[in-house]
Amino acid sequence: MITFEKFEKLNQHRWSDDEMQKNYAIALKVEKNYMEKFGSIEGPKLGDIVEFTDGFHVYKHASIVENVYFEDQNTRVCICENGSSHTYSGQNFQTSGGAFHGMDKASLVYVGEDENIVWTWGCYGAGANQGIYLPLKVNRWIIPYNPKEVKRSTVYFQEDGVHIQNSESCMCYAHTFKSRKAFEAWARYTGYEYQINEEGNRAFSPQEVKQKCWTHVVSKPENGKPIKVLANGYIRDGLVTKEEFCITEWWENIHKPNQKLPVYGTPEYRKQMEEYWKYHNNPMGV
Repeated sequence: MITFEKFEKLNQHRWSDDEMQKNYAIALKVEKNYMEKFGSIEGPKLGDIVEFTDGFHVYKHASIVENVYFEDQNTRVCICENGSSHTYSGQNFQTSGGAFHGMDKASLVYVGEDENIVWTWGCYGAGANQGIYLPLKVNRWIIPYNPKEVKRSTVYFQEDGVHIQNSESCMCYAHTFKSRKAFEAWARYTGYEYQINEEGNRAFSPQEVKQKCWTHVVSKPENGKPIKVLANGYIRDGLVTKEEFCITEWWENIHKPNQKLPVYGTPEYRKQMEEYWKYHNNPMGV
């Protein structure tokens, strides 16, 4: 049963004590109805969590939702990559979000128990800011996959240079290089792995590429290799770290009130600009 403490933590931002108690009663009723309808089902059921990949992303918290998209509802389930499920009663759901996939039930492997957060209308009924959230006891499943075969980033070999784009962020490039030579030198140094396609115009990698900074709050990585990093318009002495599925470039972002920048036209300024153009989109300076 949902504890009041857990329910209150999910919904503590705007309700009075009396309203919270009324909403808690609604949540308990939804939970009871859900367990009565779905609790005895042994296989995959509505509300369960599924981990799977589409080849480019790994979805660790996808969920089984109402099957209104696929005709065969006996052997297949509808899985939403990233959605929000609403229920009036706990026995019927409406999910917004996406994308939606039809998967064979036989492909799901049981992992264990889990919780899925859904929402319903609170004590004042439907209206702006009147929803309440509650956890439902569900099962977790996985559709087995090879993590090393997930294409977490794509490399584009183009006339203006080489661009890396992470699969999770299709709106911008994660890294740009002025030439293929610059990219290959960086890849060898950082341990970035990639497989070029038959046409030779792009490549895929099981690793994503990120840039982070260390601050007074975020510690400087201890196992990083030195590298030049372009950040906020400056070439900085940074570090690069390699994890199994991620290459991260780090740079220092700590306020130094007494730091003086070179004056335009001075030898110090010209030296800074020479370094900038040497390492701009060319971290290894090749």
